Amino acid sequence: MLQCHVDNPAARRYDIITVGSSTEDVMVKCSDARVITLADRNGAAAWMAFEYGGKIHVDDMTIMVGGGAVNTAITFVQQGMRTAMISKVGRDSAGERIAARIEEAGALTHLMAHSETSGTGYSTIITTFTGERTILVHRGASRELCEEDIAWDELAQTEWAYVGALAGQSWRLYPVLAQFAAEHDIKLTLNLGTSQIDRGLEEYGELLESTYMIFQNREEMRRLTGVAAEPGDRDEREICRRLHERGVDIVVITDGSRGAVASDGRALYTVPAYTVQVRSTVGAGDAFAAGCISALWHGTGMTEALRLGAANAASVCREVGANSGILTWDEALRFVAEHKTRS
Repeated sequence: MLQCHVDNPAARRYDIITVGSSTEDVMVKCSDARVITLADRNGAAAWMAFEYGGKIHVDDMTIMVGGGAVNTAITFVQQGMRTAMISKVGRDSAGERIAARIEEAGALTHLMAHSETSGTGYSTIITTFTGERTILVHRGASRELCEEDIAWDELAQTEWAYVGALAGQSWRLYPVLAQFAAEHDIKLTLNLGTSQIDRGLEEYGELLESTYMIFQNREEMRRLTGVAAEPGDRDEREICRRLHERGVDIVVITDGSRGAVASDGRALYTVPAYTVQVRSTVGAGDAFAAGCISALWHGTGMTEALRLGAANAASVCREVGANSGILTWDEALRFVAEHKTRS
């Protein structure tokens, strides 16, 4: 790894750099899908179902771009942060479309890497009549992101780094990025992928020591920390306690339409979700995390940051596409002022 030194953190070139996946998304709306829910004492789980062997009617189809690095970068730059993106794409038209979308939003793409052997990542996103979605994802070139693809001297020039889910061999970057962030006083924020969550705290404890902020949904947090579901907020408090004990400064637990909870080690903050007409929940998690981080960068308190993150997520849910409804900073402030949250 390249060793870098920044004499004056206040003069850094970037406010934030996003690291993670970038994909071409095929958005499929299918109102004929059935949703099957099973509940037990530990909670409920739902499955999307289609007739086996049937021919399923599709209401609408749209091709867009997405992925954690893309979605968050668009929020950050639209809300006033100097933003660059690190992701790996193929040398194909899909990769070109992703770069064009990022540049159109105003973020920098010169840190993107290109695979000589794999195509750009691809997702098929099926949305039901409820607005919830199931994603069929092929990671493609994103899973190949490695140390050699990172411009470490450039990464040293950022105040914040957002690292989304990393799959394939790219998961090996988590501890490397954490060490680098600690050495260069970078505020590292994480949204871990499924395989990392399932490894639990015993394997990822050292990674979390260098983490400023972590965003995961409630079920992911339970799997990561080993905390069972409990009545009230006892499980949330225990999740936060275990992660703070590992060194995380701010813990954020999202829970879809039920809102979000955060802890900074001093207090527990809760916000409900905003009531909107949901067209698709694709990208809502990325929008929430990015909106919340942007608010903290702007200098808000924790509760206001959660509200602004929830506003950005709600706006994305009103549109089709993971980054179509992203709000500017002024729009986010207006949204919070004008919309009521769920009771």
